[in-house]
Amino acid sequence: MSTLSTPPDEAVGERSTGRLFGLSDAVFAIAMTLLALDLGVPELGEHPTEGALRHALAAQGSHYLAFLLSFYVTSVYWRRHHAEMRGVRVTHPALVRRTMILLLAVSALPFASNLLGAYGSEAGIVIAVYAGVNAVAMGALLLIRWTARHHRLDAGAGPRPEDPELWLDLVAMLLAVPAGYLFPGHGVVALMALLVISGRLGWFVTRRRRRRGSGSAPSSGAAPRDPSGG
Repeated sequence: MSTLSTPPDEAVGERSTGRLFGLSDAVFAIAMTLLALDLGVPELGEHPTEGALRHALAAQGSHYLAFLLSFYVTSVYWRRHHAEMRGVRVTHPALVRRTMILLLAVSALPFASNLLGAYGSEAGIVIAVYAGVNAVAMGALLLIRWTARHHRLDAGAGPRPEDPELWLDLVAMLLAVPAGYLFPGHGVVALMALLVISGRLGWFVTRRRRRRGSGSAPSSGAAPRDPSGG
């Protein structure tokens, strides 16, 4: 007698999705670790004064800001990728291709983050590169969502309350490109302001959708009305 508890096709599908999840998690973990490599310890020789150390640390403030911002967005991509893939039971070539695009952007994020920390306040092209890498990652996540639903790979396919958030963040990243040129020297501030606005707007839209959904749902405690009037 066979000891398999799941059909062979389903077991193969679970292995393929497991390998895709494993690769994705590994790339995310490595990228998040590489972000910290730009945080170098100041070289001040032996026995530096406290004032000199404070000044050296403050001089690297842009690198700390770029690290925190990039670590945050990378963790958001990881969370959203898992949210989009949580119902997927089998893979598809299109899903694999779009996941590779996402991992390509995530792998390039440490470079874009280092560039932002070093020259973010000096050149608009730096903001364009950083925003472009993030826009590719967000576009790949949207394609992953569409692929999972179009090919019916997601058992729980359907609209979700968090759907608008990714679109709003993508718009914020695209707007950051011209903002980096329109506000020279303040591109990083403009980028963060756009992300804060998109985050608050996404929270507001999601909250309204959830309230609307809960308001339209019938009350579980109310008894159904008898059409006959009895």
